[in-house]
Amino acid sequence: MLRRRHPSFPPRPPLPRPRLALFVSVALLAGVPSLLSSHDAAGQRRDRQPSAAAGRMLASFPVAAPAYYRPVIVDGKAFPVARSNFLSLLEFPNNWHAPRLRLINGTWQLVGVHLGIDIISERGTPVLAMERGVVENVGWTFYSGTRVGVRGADGRYYLYAHLSSVQRGILPGAQVGAGAVLGRVGNTGYGPPGHRDEFPPHLHFGIEAASGEWVNPYPILVKLYSAVVAQTVRAQTILDRLAAAGKRGAWGTLAGRTYMSLNLPGGE
Repeated sequence: MLRRRHPSFPPRPPLPRPRLALFVSVALLAGVPSLLSSHDAAGQRRDRQPSAAAGRMLASFPVAAPAYYRPVIVDGKAFPVARSNFLSLLEFPNNWHAPRLRLINGTWQLVGVHLGIDIISERGTPVLAMERGVVENVGWTFYSGTRVGVRGADGRYYLYAHLSSVQRGILPGAQVGAGAVLGRVGNTGYGPPGHRDEFPPHLHFGIEAASGEWVNPYPILVKLYSAVVAQTVRAQTILDRLAAAGKRGAWGTLAGRTYMSLNLPGGE
């Protein structure tokens, strides 16, 4: 009998994954403490008292707490998993129609195909509505675990599955805008209500056409994620420049427009 396991993920595609924005701030900040210490010939560290100039330099660098970037809306749509300003996992291999296990007469058989794309991320990462619409389904299904289903304004059904939790106020009949937080990434499903940990945390994202046929979301996900990366890197670069110039007021204003005020993974 096959063990109840989610198939392994295929190799990730060559997606744009620049995550250098945080390194700018980290590198700048890392260089400052180096002014405060030196090493002798034997390699032993000798701490020295910070100079007044070094103290002023340290005080001039605003540092953002780990946070998620606000949704980037392109043609009325948002990428369905929030990107962060810290070193976090976010990738989505093109596993459309990959083999999947199905429970048939009490036996797990490799007979199904994947009708969506898995977006791999840490548990607790915010899940965002791609399209504005009306929440149609909330709750548990055997394979999807905790899921939210939204009937988009375009008539298509958007499925967000394997959630660890659902955002407060996300109930059947609720209207949501593109980029609205629906819940948090998890790994629920493939079992009775509450079952989890059969596979790594990820969002199963699916799109069902009004005709009832599931369509491959991968192309639109690539387009939207590319836009997210471009805009967030641009914003983070400006923030880093403002920090280096000690412009706290301008930095704080832009940071408020750039980051969402949500808990980090695991804080749901």
